[in-house]
Parts: sequence; structure tokens; C-alpha cells
Amino acid sequence: MGLKRKLLVFSFSFSSIGGPLALVGQFLENVTPYEVALSILIFAPITFLIYYSMNRVWDKGGLYDYVVKFTPKLSNYFLYFWFFSYFLYLSYTVDYIVYYILNLDGLVGILLTIGIAGSIAIITFLDKELEFLLISTIIQILFILPINWHLKPMNSYELSFTNILSTSLLYICITLTPFVGNSSKEGINSVILSYVITGAILFLDSFFNIPKIIYLISSFSTFSLIVVEFYSLKSVLSKFSVKSKKYLILGFLGFTLASLINPYTYYIYTIVPSLTALYVSLMIFFISMIFSIRNVPKLLGLISVGLLGYGLYTSLQLSSYYLLLEQIITIIIISVIPLVKNRLFY
Repeated sequence: MGLKRKLLVFSFSFSSIGGPLALVGQFLENVTPYEVALSILIFAPITFLIYYSMNRVWDKGGLYDYVVKFTPKLSNYFLYFWFFSYFLYLSYTVDYIVYYILNLDGLVGILLTIGIAGSIAIITFLDKELEFLLISTIIQILFILPINWHLKPMNSYELSFTNILSTSLLYICITLTPFVGNSSKEGINSVILSYVITGAILFLDSFFNIPKIIYLISSFSTFSLIVVEFYSLKSVLSKFSVKSKKYLILGFLGFTLASLINPYTYYIYTIVPSLTALYVSLMIFFISMIFSIRNVPKLLGLISVGLLGYGLYTSLQLSSYYLLLEQIITIIIISVIPLVKNRLFY
């Protein structure tokens, strides 16, 4: 079981970083090797602290378990922001695959959206996420190698600090790795290993122009990331209810079908509050780490909160009154829920 468990955990962690094929196919074209290298370095504190937290607490509750144990007063705030963010992620990412990556529309787009959502629901219902992700990792590695790709011209190797920070934030879903825990330390090094391997691949591929076919195939990597997110949500909810998987699947299918009314509008009005909630939830987690550790990682925690704060700032839609209002209302409502819940039930 040891080797199998390590492979499954590695596959989960590897697929969580974007996944790697999606990062290469969808985001790497206008990023230079220098920017990739620096982005990996800047994001490294977050990856290390995730590994650090897994060594302290590593069960199916993931980051939530850590917050509950060390700063319980923050746990509900983390949980509600985190759940809200990733639940929306599920459905709008299906729309992103169909209507943005594959650029489909009409009946074909509707049928593929339903097909993708149904496939994810089946994988989740059968509890076959980890096995699927192992296969996905192999496929992604095969397509991510720059075979017969053309080198970028040397004059394109410029440096943009904004590009560096934006690229580093693309790795944010590696924070889902702790949610594959099962009270065993088997595969605990996977988060570091997958980060190093992905970083090396991204750095190598950044020297090349990305073929159009890789952009299209990267939709499979994005599909795999949805599976990672679904597994993480299911793991946390299973701590509260044995029926959570059924409700989660039904909710996902319902929101995905509702998105078909207008996929483009749905995508914009769900990704914006989702990203806002994600950055808030992770800032809460790293603030929890700062409060709960007394040695060198505290500095890394401050760096991590700073990077996430930048992500939160860039996610704010300052040019759109309606989207910015939606983000502000989202933060206020989710922040108030724990307070109201405590007053009503305690």
C-alpha cells in the first residue's frame, strides 16, 4: 500500500497545481524563463508552509483541520470562505473549459458541458478520484514535454514584476494537497516533490512557443483540477455529514445546468467572488499559522500573507461597480455568518 499511496498522493498534488499542463498551455505563452524562475521562488514559502502544516496535522480536513486545532476561533471563517470559493470553482470551471478553452457554443457547447459535469459527478460518486488523477498525471507529463516545439526568440526574454507575481499566484491550488490526508504520513513529501517537478517543467517549457494543440489538450488538465477540488470539498464535508457527497454532487449539477442560461455571464459573476473568497480563506489560514508557530516559519507566514494580499487586491474589480459591489457583499455576508451562527446556536 505504501508505494501506491505515495503515487496517488503525488498525482493529487501534481494535478492540483493548475494542473501543470493547464499552466503551460493556457498561461505560459507570454511569460519569460526569468519570470517563471522568480515566480517559483516567490511562491515557495506557501508551498513549504503547506508541507509544514501537513507535518503538524494531516487528515481529510486538510487546512481546516489545522485551523481547528491551533486557532479554533478562526476555523468557521476559514471554512465558509474556502467552501464558498471552491464550490463555485466547480461549475464555472466547466464553463471555462467549454466556452473559453475549446471555444464552443450552441448545442455542442451545451451537450459537452452536461457531459463534463456528468463525468465528474460519476468519478466522484464512485470515489475514483485518486485513480483518475494518477492516469491524468501520466497523460499530462507526456504532453507537457516540449517535443518538436519552437524556441522563443531571445529578444522576448523581458522581465515584469507584475508578471512574476501573477504567475506565482497561478500555483495557488497546490494548497489543496492537504485535503488528501488520511492520518497517515505516506506520501507527505509529495507537495514538495510535485512543486519542484512542476517548476522545472514550467521553466523548461518557458523557453518555447506553446503549440495550439497543447492549449486545447490542456482542457483535460483543467478537468483534472475540478476533480481535485471536488475531492477536497467532499473530504471536508464528510466530517459533518454522511450524506454530504450526494448533496455536493446534486448542488454541482444544479449550478452547472443553471449556468447554461448564459455561460459567459455566469462565469464572470462567479469567478470574481470565488477568487475573492479564496484569497480571504487562505489569508485566514496563514494568519492562523503565524499565531500558532514560534520559529522561523513565522517569517514565511508573513511573506505568504503578503502575496495572498496582493492576490486579493488584484482580484478586486475596481473598474466595474457591480462586480466590486458583489465582492464586497460576499465578504460581508460570509464574515457575518459565523457570528450569527454562534449567537443562534451557542
